[in-house]
This record gives sequence, structure tokens and C-alpha cells, in this order.
Amino acid sequence: MNRPGTLEELWSERDLAERFGLRIGTGGRCLVISHWIRGGLVHIEKAGRRFFWEQDVIDFFLRAREGAKEDP
Repeated sequence: MNRPGTLEELWSERDLAERFGLRIGTGGRCLVISHWIRGGLVHIEKAGRRFFWEQDVIDFFLRAREGAKEDP
């Protein structure tokens, strides 16, 4: 887990969903992001809300890309 330099690097689930054009369900959660979390996306949960550090999101996608390159 990386340490952000500013609060601008800390995204709420809604921020992350908006950046990727994902839908937030009626419960305030995004199904796609929940799948990403199960796949290893690091998050912080506070007061029932999930937050993500920008660099962790970038690292998650880079790992996914590297994994895709290794598959035959």
C-alpha cells in the first residue's frame, strides 16, 4: 500500500466510479468496484464508506495488465 501525498489522491467509491463511468447501486456501492476489491484492489473502509488511493488503483490495473501479458 502506498502513502498518498495529498487528500486529492484519496478517492471515494463514488469518485472512482465516476472516473470510470460506472454505476453506483441503490445501496451506494458499485458492483464492478466490489469485484475489483475481491480481485485485489486495496481500499480503506471508514464509517461504512470505501476509499481508494490513486496509486493503488493505478497499481491494480498495472498488475492486471502484466497478468494478461503472461497468459498464453
